[in-house]
Amino acid sequence: MHNLVTINEAIKFTLLLSCLINILFLGMGSLFVARRGGLSYILHKLSFLTSERARLTAMYDNPFYQDKTSHFRALPKSESGIIFLGDSLTDLCEWAELLKNDLIKNRGICGDTTEGVLNRIDNIIEHQPKKLFILIGINDLNQGIQVLDIVENYHLILRKVKESLPNTQVFIQSVLPVNYQKFQRNDVNDKVVELNVRLRELTKEFSYQYIDLFSAFLDINKELNSQYTIDGVHLNGQGYLLWKKIIEKDVSGEI
Repeated sequence: MHNLVTINEAIKFTLLLSCLINILFLGMGSLFVARRGGLSYILHKLSFLTSERARLTAMYDNPFYQDKTSHFRALPKSESGIIFLGDSLTDLCEWAELLKNDLIKNRGICGDTTEGVLNRIDNIIEHQPKKLFILIGINDLNQGIQVLDIVENYHLILRKVKESLPNTQVFIQSVLPVNYQKFQRNDVNDKVVELNVRLRELTKEFSYQYIDLFSAFLDINKELNSQYTIDGVHLNGQGYLLWKKIIEKDVSGEI
């Protein structure tokens, strides 16, 4: 009988402690929300999440993106290749011709983001490339995605690659600057610099190689040099020739 009373008291104490902890967390949560504007903060967050989901749906459900990913999935698998992975900066170049290397496969998609690459990295892994060149992130920044969120996506991408392709040589290429005169935005390059610092650190964490494209494309105003771009974001032929010069040794090196 004494043991039963003791057990009941222990249960009551546990329940009481659980309630107190829940009340404490509820109070802390309420204080957190109150300090950020109360109900208006919650509504703002809900609005952001709704608009973010709508943005992602519009991007990944559009016919171009779906066609592109479908084409990639349909292509035959082949090992010992070199894959270039990224957004329009990658997509808009004929890499195999530029670098005179038939092993190169272009897996860039115009408009893609780190989340998009994360969603399709399994298809890249299926090809078991010996070398993987990644450049992604400028579209994230242009869409207002925070640097830390971009880095988190990058981390998930690289972790998948590391676990599935431990012998693949991976090259993380820095995000390029934009030209404010042509692009009509003046708040991007500081974030590009911050992102590149994080990417360099991430590269070390995974024992991969970091390629600094950013510095080579800067002009005296620390923007994308106008001789390499027409619209301030994408590269012209001269821009790709410079890119080629920077990476060709890494591409042609032993696999």
